[in-house]
Amino acid sequence: IDCWFDSGCMPFAQWGFPHTGVETFKKSFPADFISEGIDQTRGWFYTLLMISTLVFDEECQKRYGLPATPFPHPFERCIVLGHVSDKEGKKESKSKGNYTPPDLILEALTMDFAIIEGQLAKPATCAIAREDLEGMDLPEGAKVRLTSPADSSKTVELSIVAQKGLQRRVIVLDAATKSALGLSTTTKKDVKAAEVPRLPATERVAVSDPSSSAPGADAFRWFFYASNPPWNPTRHSLANVRALQKETLIKLRNVYSFFVIYGNVDEFDPFAKNASARSELDQWILELLSSTNRKVTDRLDAYDIYGATQHIVHLVEAMSNWYVRRSRARFWATGMTPDKASAYEVLYECLVTIAKMLAPFTPFISESIYQNLVVGPAKARGVAVPDSVHLTEFPAVKHEVTDLPERMEWVREIVHLGLQVRTQAKLKVRQPLRSVKIVVADPKKRESLRQHKEMIAEELNVLAVEFLEAGDARNYVEYQLKPNFRTLGQRGLGKEAQVLKKSMATLTDDAAAKAHEELLVKGTVTLFDISLNEEDVEVAFAAKDGFAAAGARVGVAVLETALDDELRELGLLRELQNRVQTARKEAGFDFSDRIRMVLGAEGRLAAVATKWSDTLKKDALAIDLKITSLVDAVPEALAIEVEGESAKLFVVRA
Repeated sequence: IDCWFDSGCMPFAQWGFPHTGVETFKKSFPADFISEGIDQTRGWFYTLLMISTLVFDEECQKRYGLPATPFPHPFERCIVLGHVSDKEGKKESKSKGNYTPPDLILEALTMDFAIIEGQLAKPATCAIAREDLEGMDLPEGAKVRLTSPADSSKTVELSIVAQKGLQRRVIVLDAATKSALGLSTTTKKDVKAAEVPRLPATERVAVSDPSSSAPGADAFRWFFYASNPPWNPTRHSLANVRALQKETLIKLRNVYSFFVIYGNVDEFDPFAKNASARSELDQWILELLSSTNRKVTDRLDAYDIYGATQHIVHLVEAMSNWYVRRSRARFWATGMTPDKASAYEVLYECLVTIAKMLAPFTPFISESIYQNLVVGPAKARGVAVPDSVHLTEFPAVKHEVTDLPERMEWVREIVHLGLQVRTQAKLKVRQPLRSVKIVVADPKKRESLRQHKEMIAEELNVLAVEFLEAGDARNYVEYQLKPNFRTLGQRGLGKEAQVLKKSMATLTDDAAAKAHEELLVKGTVTLFDISLNEEDVEVAFAAKDGFAAAGARVGVAVLETALDDELRELGLLRELQNRVQTARKEAGFDFSDRIRMVLGAEGRLAAVATKWSDTLKKDALAIDLKITSLVDAVPEALAIEVEGESAKLFVVRA
């Protein structure tokens, strides 16, 4: 009988049932969940189910006093894992060499190659297969370090290129490079990728990227949790792991670094409660933290790891790109004011709670954050806390959740729309605009957004925020509706979608606008006898001269794009502020350092700097700003360019 039938007997055979282990078997049957690759559908999954069904019928359950277990058994949940594939979607295989070596991600960006004979197009280069170049996430012509496995003290740095026709895991070196490394060409004519590690040390070379580091174990784990549901095939590569790492883990690390830097400057004590009332921004992130905590717990209880990670991704993005960014001025304030203390306490709670939520997913960064933010301060204070994040309880919901997270999400969606319009219209974010006109059909959303006008204006860098009635939007944009063939096809409306496309093209601007308004308010609309939801309709906006627009579920944002002298002046000021901050950073000043500035400029730039000197000094933490002509600029000054105007800037620690 096939050996898989032995595996199918595992639930009872592992305990020796029915001869021994009867009580242990009762406690473990049926299993909470099992997991294996999709190729076990006809193997282990099937034999487990078949043998359990045959053996543990109603008579057997009565004979051995087993609890009545309804079919199917012997497991309550089965998580089927998709295959790990390369970037082309082909299943990774050691023999084919299309796999990404784990140590390339876990330890160092180094890979061994067999040395072969060949022609090099350029001197001071080495050549590998394009698949290997992409596998190491290296651009064409990148500088790499070659190291001899026989003598690690022998290294050479060269440019690496892709060469057609090469096998995976082989490299072409010239005679001079081989001689410098004390290496020789492999004696094997046709080297397979799997054979490279077994070649003599003198016939292979280690290629490493000295400019980058390996993502590490946390990034490796997070990639498999957060890239897609586990039953889907996973396209695995160094580049894909890095992309997921950048999306969440690096954002978290940056927020943590920001907190630690300023917390040390201000000597923040997490055990000393200095804050009074929380601001709306504080209350929002705390409620979002609690809401995420509940959702992550629910998803993990449902064995939905991927779903849990998506809620964490959203929280970290909101904390990084909204809470911290909008709270920077609070951290920069002089002295530990109650508002500043609140910002510290709230961000501290967020970081510690996220570390606990992430602990099952990314154990190392979670432990690092916990040790520094909890264990260290607790020991200094003589406070007893668990010695490790992995010895703490999984966090429980701490704050009552109102509709504030939802309302703030509407604000963020409108801001995202406005920034999208800026990108499409190629308008710099630092260039102020006259106004943004917002169309929101839902009265509740409109009123909530109206309460956050100042926030929207600041985020979109506009001087005014106007709210339009739905019909007024047609003064600035024309609506164009198209069917979404993908969603309609999933509903089995492929043929109808083609007819719908032609019919939608006949809609007047007024009719298209009204249909869009109905979609925003109700979530559905009926057009040409077909019921459509928001996903079924693609809405485009053709803006009139002087305007640019974009729309989403929350509404429509219309930016006034025309520039006048006042706006150009403010844009020049923003660009100058950016150059000053860059100069501070390049000079290596600490965040809290006070400085003195000397600006050499002429004409319009000098006039703007003079008019807005107080703003420039406040923004740069400068106690003094001297404005001179270019000729009289400080000799050590840095040459800069601001919107096409030359200037010289000198900054020094006060």
